[in-house]
Amino acid sequence: MPLAAFNKISDEDLGAVIAYLKTLPPVDNALDESGLGPLGRILAVFEGGLLPATLIDHNAPRTTPPVAAVTTEYGEYLAQICTLCHGERLSGGVVPSAEFGRNAPNITPGGAPGGWTRSQFVDTIRSGRNPKGKLLDPEFMSWNRFTQMTDDELDAIWLYLQSLPAREFEK
Repeated sequence: MPLAAFNKISDEDLGAVIAYLKTLPPVDNALDESGLGPLGRILAVFEGGLLPATLIDHNAPRTTPPVAAVTTEYGEYLAQICTLCHGERLSGGVVPSAEFGRNAPNITPGGAPGGWTRSQFVDTIRSGRNPKGKLLDPEFMSWNRFTQMTDDELDAIWLYLQSLPAREFEK
């Protein structure tokens, strides 16, 4: 659960996510008992950030969302979710949840989308195929979850990405 990312969305948007989740039918799913073994407890005490809740600044001011419009500010707000895989600066890196250290590409103007048009970007998100025809693996790039975004939302993200400096791929 990417807690740090959800700490960056507005209370109103988080409320909308919670309201949506409450509309879903319950799932009967038996889980094993969770807990930390001796080594996990030692790491939690001495290492700190083992538990995701410890990574959140609970005293940070609450986010006020920008006006929903085709602006770089709104695009930056929407693109916060992209930082989970593409890195804090959106210049790529190892996907945290991927096995074998799979890399997410640089999506600044210094990466592949830097040579794309707005139309190619929107088409890639809507279809899951990049301009070269390569199908994006939905296991690592959840483009299929973003197909419901409006044209204005995708345009705002595109504006934001284009406003970033061209960065080199970061590890």
